[in-house]
Formats: sequence, C-alpha cells, structure tokens
Amino acid sequence: MKIDKLQLVNFKCLSNVTFEFGNLNILAGANGCGKSSLIHSLLLLRQSYEQYRNLDTLLLCGKYINLGSAKDLLYEQAGKDEGISYSIFKENEEKLELTYEYIPESRILNILELQDRNLKNLNIFSDEFEYLSAERIVPQTTYSSISSDDLLGSHGENALNFLEKHGAAYRVEKVFQDETNNEYLLYYVNKWMERIFQGFRLQLSPIMEADAVSLRYAEKSRDRVSNSYRAINVGFGITYVLPILVALLKAKKNDLILIENPEAHLHPKAQRIIGELLAKAASTGAQIIVETHSDHILNGIRISVKNKMINSKDVKMFFFMKEDIGTSFHTNIYLPQMDDEGNIDIWPEGFFDEWDNALAQLF
Repeated sequence: MKIDKLQLVNFKCLSNVTFEFGNLNILAGANGCGKSSLIHSLLLLRQSYEQYRNLDTLLLCGKYINLGSAKDLLYEQAGKDEGISYSIFKENEEKLELTYEYIPESRILNILELQDRNLKNLNIFSDEFEYLSAERIVPQTTYSSISSDDLLGSHGENALNFLEKHGAAYRVEKVFQDETNNEYLLYYVNKWMERIFQGFRLQLSPIMEADAVSLRYAEKSRDRVSNSYRAINVGFGITYVLPILVALLKAKKNDLILIENPEAHLHPKAQRIIGELLAKAASTGAQIIVETHSDHILNGIRISVKNKMINSKDVKMFFFMKEDIGTSFHTNIYLPQMDDEGNIDIWPEGFFDEWDNALAQLF
C-alpha cells in the first residue's frame, strides 16, 4: 500500500508541512532548501523498522543514514516542549501518528505514545523498497556477489549481483515490454542501455572463486558487436546509472523507490530518456520519489505525460524555496501542476528556469 500523504512537524528545516504524494513525485529546488530532509524522514522510518520491527524507537544513525543526535534533527524554531512528529496517511485513509521524545544529545528517540500499528502493508516497510543515494557505484573491474539481500543497496552496490543472479528470470511489467515478447529484466536493461548510450550493452560474468561479478561493455552497431571493454575503460556515467536502470525496470505496483540525482554524470539526452523511464516505472503503480536538479529529467517526464505514457494526475511536483522572513529563513514548498499536454501552470523563481535566464542575457 502506498503512502497517500505525509505530514512532518519540526523535522530539520521543515516546521510543519504536508506532502500529498502521487505515483511519480519530483523534488526540486536549490541546494539546502529541504528536499533531502523529506527523503531523510522516510529513511529514518525505514532503518528504524528494519532494526526493531516497530516504530517505537527512531534510530538516527543506521543502515541508510546518519543524522547525528536529536539536536541536529529538531527544527531550529521549535517550541521548548515540542518534539518531532510524523502523520502518515495510507491510501485507505488510515492514519499513523508518531511523536518522539526530544532528548538533545540522544541518537535514539523513543515514541511518546505506544499504539497498535499495522505496518507491514505500507510500502516503506515492505520488501518492495529501494533507495539509491546520489553516491553510487563507480566503474570497477569486479563487484562483490556476497549478499543475501535482494535490495540493490543504497549505493547500488548489489545491483550487478542482483542482475547476474535474477536478470534472466525476473519478469518486468508489460509497460516495459516490446514487440519481441521478451519478458526478462536483463534484456530490457541492455535495451535501455543501448538507447541511452548509442549501442552500449553490458556483459556480466560470475567469478565463483572470488565471490564476485565481472562487468564489461561492448558496442552493438547495425552489423557487428565490438570486443568487450573493462568498465574502468568506459565512460563513468554508464556504470553510475546502472543501478537506476535496474531499480526502475524491476518496478511493480506499490513498490517504493527513492532516487537522488539520477542525472549525475549523464549527458542531456540521456537525462531526458531517464525522465521517460521514471514515468514508465511510475505507470506500473509503483511510487517513486526522485530528487533532481535536471530540467532534462523534467522534460522527459513532460513528454511522457503528453504521449499518454503516464497520467498527469499521477505526477506531483514539490518545489522547495528558502525565504528570508527577517528573524530566520523559512522553507516554503510550491506545488506546480502539470496538465495532460505536459504544460506546467506556475514557474516560481528558480524552478528549472535557468535556461531562460541565460537566454535572456545572451539575447
């Protein structure tokens, strides 16, 4: 079950904000305005649940994220007796309320009121969860295959192991399938790889005695396939984007996928294509939250809406802006809306407008 709505109170730079989510959720805005705070709030819940199998304790330092102590987490202007709280609304309108005791130096926060909660049916606590941070795997000669976890890892470190083990058997959703009737993940990872990088395709080989997977690339032209090349001798962005391709192409209904900066190390056309893939993955019914600074990613999504690959109502945009209110800075969140033609109704200052700003100075 997807998260329908999330309210955060006194969480980092977010004083009291509510996010109404769709299938594809775009977080935009300048650096340091609160985009990552939203993702951090979800990661805290996930790592606390994985550790304790409940939410009676909020673990600030763990598997996914380290945020220091409670004093690093509490909104600066919070009242003396206020704590950090979540309200999570499910699709069936059930509400999960969580308020944690504030102890400044503590790295573990205890809940103030215990409740009976059914958590397993919410996607953030299910096995259908993926988080890919902005810092992902880089080109190497081999990658470890020692993992009993089918999650790709926050750096995508298990993506190649997952692909080598399951790529030929994992069936992708219909929306990804082409006229060949091939159903399997590895085929479509290579298909999108060839599209993004003009013919590049990956070759995986297990190295059993080293508990590792070897990664090489070849170029497929119309008439031939080249020799294979070590990953370290091929463009950095090709390997960097691999975990994103795997995560999106294996997406299914009610999955939750968090991605930071999918555009990193990609040229503009590749970024636009990733925007299209994000839209396709969200059209499966998966819930995707993506933090991006790329107008090309946004345009790929807009084109996908216009081409009816995803319904505009399933796309939500959150633009974070820090504003000086005199005594402090306050984070405001604007909600631009997209219509069925991919048009956007409002463009607040700083919302993917730098191209127009530059053209205005040039001409």
